[in-house]
Amino acid sequence: MTEYAPGTSAPPPERTTYRVTYVVAGAARIRSADVTVLPGHSQESDIPGIIAARLTGRPADRRQITLLGLRPL
Repeated sequence: MTEYAPGTSAPPPERTTYRVTYVVAGAARIRSADVTVLPGHSQESDIPGIIAARLTGRPADRRQITLLGLRPL
């Protein structure tokens, strides 16, 4: 029998980590970051908000982030 974390009956969902290339509005520099998404909690469309939260503390600033590339690691 397979054992899982206490109080659970299923394995944790798979995480996917992406290398993201992006620019911030008003900045000329291209940046990159590694972002991990967890199914059921976040998805690829959340990545601009995740990056904005890291940079400004405000996920709502996602409109200032333009994704240039997304590559699974």
